Amino acid sequence: MYFPLLNRLKDFNIDLETIYKFDIWLSKLRGLKRNGMRPARFAVDMNVDFNISNDIFTLAAVKLRLLQINYEIHSPYENHEMITSFNNINDVPSNIRCPQTGKLFNPYDYDEFIEITFDLLVSPDPDCPKKSARDINRNNFYSSLSSIRPINKTKLNASDFFSNHIGKEEIEKALFQPDWGAYDQAYDRLIDSLAKSISTEEKGKALESISCLSLSFITFFRVDPTVHTNTNQIDVTVTIRPYFKYIEIPILSVVQRRILCECKNEDENVPSLWIDKLAGGIDKVDYCRVGILFSRNRFSGDDLKNARASQLEYARLKKYILSFTKDDFEYVKENRPNILFLLDDKIEELEMRIVRRKLSI
Repeated sequence: MYFPLLNRLKDFNIDLETIYKFDIWLSKLRGLKRNGMRPARFAVDMNVDFNISNDIFTLAAVKLRLLQINYEIHSPYENHEMITSFNNINDVPSNIRCPQTGKLFNPYDYDEFIEITFDLLVSPDPDCPKKSARDINRNNFYSSLSSIRPINKTKLNASDFFSNHIGKEEIEKALFQPDWGAYDQAYDRLIDSLAKSISTEEKGKALESISCLSLSFITFFRVDPTVHTNTNQIDVTVTIRPYFKYIEIPILSVVQRRILCECKNEDENVPSLWIDKLAGGIDKVDYCRVGILFSRNRFSGDDLKNARASQLEYARLKKYILSFTKDDFEYVKENRPNILFLLDDKIEELEMRIVRRKLSI
């Protein structure tokens, strides 16, 4: 094959005949034709179903990294002309000006005008034996189309791309981009700060550092550790990017604009009153329904009982106070989970406790 990587498409239930056609089609592209490729062009040229063509391009980009995805922003006003293009979904701004009309618009309010095209990243193998499209057994290929989805998509836009499971995987990778080397250093600093000889200031900074770093791995959290109150409160500004509407993560429906965090690196167990204090802070901030209490130790004894009761009561009022302790930081170090999903699990746990409480009444 001209592109041996394409053999891996068999793992995603793409039939061999289509893979051969795609391999030949790509190999014949020259110069600028290798950029801005549209699945519909391949479908027409090689008599391939449009839906299958969309799938094979998406797989070649997301799974094989043979292609580069382009997000082309087209004007919803004048002749649908292309305004600009981005290679990374995180780079697409929430407002773009149409050069023909001068109007500002949010591309994600017109996601049918965000067209997906592809650039070829790999050159064909020049030593590959020549294979003509006529060598393909077309009868076998067409017989394999009996299970094709009935509606053909002649254009691949953002809505189609992000709504399928492959596109969702691409977004999830964009959501969480960790630097585990930096995390390990911050974790070691946290552990070193537990020694009794360490100053109170260093204890606070060590916990604050790893807390901010962990949140910064979530790409739509803009973390600002410079805003402090007398209680060492960190104000974390959260910006929800518009394309997250395609991802079904409960925390995204809860977070509005801000998350307030409190860091308590103390030798003793954290008193439950900090749940109430953080909830009170949320009431004073616009567009905020989530608070995170970062601490060295967990609640224990009566404080644990009171803290859980308070968390459930606030969650019932749609205010979510999450607890994140040294044990959680250790879990992250050992397992490298997606911290966004870890926070999401904590919110879901509160929701499930509320359901169980209602069922027991």
